[in-house]
Amino acid sequence: MKLIIARYAIRVARFTARGGNFIPEGGKIKGRGLNSIPIRFTLMALVFTALCTFLQYHYVLPLIESGTSDSIVVVAILLSISLPAAITYFAANKLTNTIRELNKSTDAIAAGDFDRPVDVDCACEVGSLADSFRAMVNRLNSNIVRINTLAYTDAVTGLPNRAVVSHVLDLAARMRGSADCKGALMFIDLDGFKRINDTLGHEGGDELLRQVSRRVIEKGFNLTRGQIENCTTAFGELRQTCPEKLVFARFAGDEFVAIMPGEFHRRVLEKYAADILKAVNEPFLVSDNELRIGASIGIARVTSGSDDPRQLLINADIAMYSAKESGKNQYRFFDESLKNIAVERSQIEADLRKAIEEDMLDMHYQPKLNAQTLQVTGVEALVRWKHPQKGAIPPARFVGIAEQCGLMPALGTNILRMVARQARAWQEVGVPMPIAVNVSAVQFERSGIANEILAILEQHAVDPLLIEIELTESMIMSDFATAKSRLEQLREAGAQISIDDFGTGYSNLYQLSHLPFNVLKIDKSLVDDIGKNSKSEAIVTAIVQMAHSLGHRVVAEGVETHEQYAFLRKARCDQVQGYLFGRPMPAHELIEWVSDHASDNGSMNNTLIEKISRVA
Repeated sequence: MKLIIARYAIRVARFTARGGNFIPEGGKIKGRGLNSIPIRFTLMALVFTALCTFLQYHYVLPLIESGTSDSIVVVAILLSISLPAAITYFAANKLTNTIRELNKSTDAIAAGDFDRPVDVDCACEVGSLADSFRAMVNRLNSNIVRINTLAYTDAVTGLPNRAVVSHVLDLAARMRGSADCKGALMFIDLDGFKRINDTLGHEGGDELLRQVSRRVIEKGFNLTRGQIENCTTAFGELRQTCPEKLVFARFAGDEFVAIMPGEFHRRVLEKYAADILKAVNEPFLVSDNELRIGASIGIARVTSGSDDPRQLLINADIAMYSAKESGKNQYRFFDESLKNIAVERSQIEADLRKAIEEDMLDMHYQPKLNAQTLQVTGVEALVRWKHPQKGAIPPARFVGIAEQCGLMPALGTNILRMVARQARAWQEVGVPMPIAVNVSAVQFERSGIANEILAILEQHAVDPLLIEIELTESMIMSDFATAKSRLEQLREAGAQISIDDFGTGYSNLYQLSHLPFNVLKIDKSLVDDIGKNSKSEAIVTAIVQMAHSLGHRVVAEGVETHEQYAFLRKARCDQVQGYLFGRPMPAHELIEWVSDHASDNGSMNNTLIEKISRVA
């Protein structure tokens, strides 16, 4: 009997100390029943209390009664008392060690070591906590991977995105001194994609992009999707080493970039380019429609450490545009004949960066008029740049460069600030003039764009009602839910919203009816067709009627002839703008123009009415 009790006490002590489990594997939840720490220690206390009582009654008491020396009795008593304390300390220390290990894992993960394993496994509550912590770490790692995937993966094609291309080229530039990342770069732009995207809509366009990307990889480069480099770690973070395999990325819209590590002979690159063109020229099947497109390819190579890999993208882009200008659906290498263009473009980029930083750009304003009365109702702000040496540079040129080199966000912010300053200046002199300002796709994609616009207006004390934000139809429809949320924020603050270039893209009228906007702007291409194409005229009339039925105003831009104005006026278009009425002009000239227009409005109106009555 004594031996059985002693063995049972030792078993309980070992069980508690090592975090053991009376429950077989695959049994109950950790920390329940005998696996519970309070129950374990209570049970252990009861067992050892009983054991001590038993030892004192059967061993210590007989020693006292038999007259054994006091020292032996004291030792016996101390042993019977200290044995439970020692075993309790041992068990508590083992339990504390598991908590310390869990704490070390917590500190490591807090410091960013998400690979640190949680080496704690027991059946008690600490084990349950460790399991929960492991689950939390796994969830955290999954979220990190997901966030990085969203940051560096194109949502439509699943390919690496523009950020990956920039990272690889920057990395190659930084490593030139020690380990050159030599290679070639292809800039691929699809010919005829916009027409198909406008016809089939964004869903059809997205499916075409997916098919193109697969075909270029499989038939152009003779690889599978798994054989190309995504340039990310297991956690989705960008690798800090130059890629060793092909990097094929969607750069923007219908543009793709291929980064090919290694040294390639010109004939090899020509073969790849020819295979890509052949693959893209084969028909695609999208929504039961057989589609045909082409591609223009620009190719640039870096063969020595003296070349800047970041310049590759610009050079390949220039070569691609040269291929387009030569008839499209072909490839071209960047060579000396294109070098002057590249040098000039780099210089314009540097000068544009300086112009943005030093606020050297100008805004011109084109008047918008009431189509019935010809009274000025507002203006559209258009950016202009007068280069100190080259003179006036067309907006299409420097805006295109800004988009390519990542200056568009800074340029867009600069434009918003100039518009806000001018709106404030007109407010202060008692001429509150509504101003429409274009926001680019790159700007609008930024998550904080609505807050940025409202902050600029608040900084300059401008009434949001005086600002009209112009966005293209394609920008909004590409991510409808996000666009709607940002537009609602702007509308709630009082800003006006205008859908620009309406009538040429794929219009989802159901989604359009759920957008918080104020104005539809009829695209200039439709206005140009007035008097030439009866179908375009029917579309214009339908747009006006639809917009009015939805409670929106309609603006026609690019009005240049009396015949166009007559038709628009008869169709009950709300506002018109174009060279027929006034060109874009600096703010001080606009005030003079508005003053002259107001004084001459009666005679001017009568003259125009007389002229349009002849063509109506």
